[in-house]
Amino acid sequence: MRKRLSEVLSLTTTRRKRVTMKDIAEKLNLSINAVSLALNDKVGVSEETRKLVIKTAEEMGYFEENPSFLSKSHLKNICLIIEERNFKDTNFYTKVIWGIENEAKANGYDVLVNFMKKDLFEIPSCIENRKVSGILVVGTIKDEFLAEILSYNIPTVLVDHASFMFSTDAVLTQNIPGSYRGTKYLIEKGHKKIGFFGEKDFSLSFRERWLGFKEAMRDAGLPVNEDYCVTEDVERHVLSKNYEEVANRLKKLKEFPTAWVCSNDSNAITLYNALNIMGIKVPKDVSIVGFDDIDMCNIVTPPLTTIHINKELMGIKAVKRLLWRMDNPKEFHDHIRMEVGFVERQSVRELL
Repeated sequence: MRKRLSEVLSLTTTRRKRVTMKDIAEKLNLSINAVSLALNDKVGVSEETRKLVIKTAEEMGYFEENPSFLSKSHLKNICLIIEERNFKDTNFYTKVIWGIENEAKANGYDVLVNFMKKDLFEIPSCIENRKVSGILVVGTIKDEFLAEILSYNIPTVLVDHASFMFSTDAVLTQNIPGSYRGTKYLIEKGHKKIGFFGEKDFSLSFRERWLGFKEAMRDAGLPVNEDYCVTEDVERHVLSKNYEEVANRLKKLKEFPTAWVCSNDSNAITLYNALNIMGIKVPKDVSIVGFDDIDMCNIVTPPLTTIHINKELMGIKAVKRLLWRMDNPKEFHDHIRMEVGFVERQSVRELL
């Protein structure tokens, strides 16, 4: 059942007295053995009783007082939650998930993948029924949805996202240094009129890449000309591959830059297609730098210069952090940043 954000927040912060199996048994008029069987997912009790025990244990705060209960049990499952459109967009998250599944398998865990809609979130049954030891949230998620997840007090790690409202472990990319490097490369190639293409408030990663772009321009003594930038209401056209609409947006610019830094490779490839509709050639007429280094970077013409992320390693690091969190539930949360690399291809023209 869905809860209001205020209700969920209270669940994550309210202190309760220590609850035991005996307390649960007395409340439900069951034996301690029956409660133990239900909580440990063993035969000997009906499914209806099992669900009732789990629900009551949660309401009484049993799992909050026993945060390592699931991680130390036989439940060798990890719940992976990802927004459906993010998974379908590119192979970026596909490779992250490969890394997650391989590392989980190496440690004896199965991964249960759950897709969510952008504005419709339901707690996966594997979480609701306490059948997982840990949770990985891959990509962006609204804080109100994250609050519902955290209310179950199951070890959770965010992947390619972080929350400013809740203290959680996260595995992220060095977005600012990466975008800074891509922008600096264009400047070194003689470009001064540089724009940014990508919805800067779509995700934390995009916001940080926008900041890295601005920082590189500032350090080079170059102005950030908003007339060169497309930073609002564009991601829906990128996700739907509506190149005509993007071309229409570009036609409204007062002036074109000589180069664009893009929030990711999907935006860069969308830009390729929109410019092609307009008869503008890359890199003859305009240069482009992407971010992520997805497989399409080598397929498009010309091949895209971009910032490289080891996506499988991101997934591996996420699982390692989750397993560590299971064993260290009281330690401080941390944000782990993935190093990035630079891949020079053929999408940038030298102006010197």
